[in-house]
Amino acid sequence: MRDGSWRRLTDIANHYDLGFEVVLWARSFDLLEWTEALKDGAFDVLDAMCEQPKAVESTKTRFVGSLSEGRWARPESG
Repeated sequence: MRDGSWRRLTDIANHYDLGFEVVLWARSFDLLEWTEALKDGAFDVLDAMCEQPKAVESTKTRFVGSLSEGRWARPESG
């Protein structure tokens, strides 16, 4: 998280209007880093040591939401 490489992913997603969220899964972070990540475009920051079930649920929820919004539809099918 500290190297900031994830920010490039949010920049690309926003620039091309890809419509996906970035959820960070970090082993160590503090409240300031969490706040900065949210301000910089992260959807959420999860603690890898304690929030593994939340990470799975968050991923599943966002993916299913994307399916229902038609973001994963094949171009030739619609």
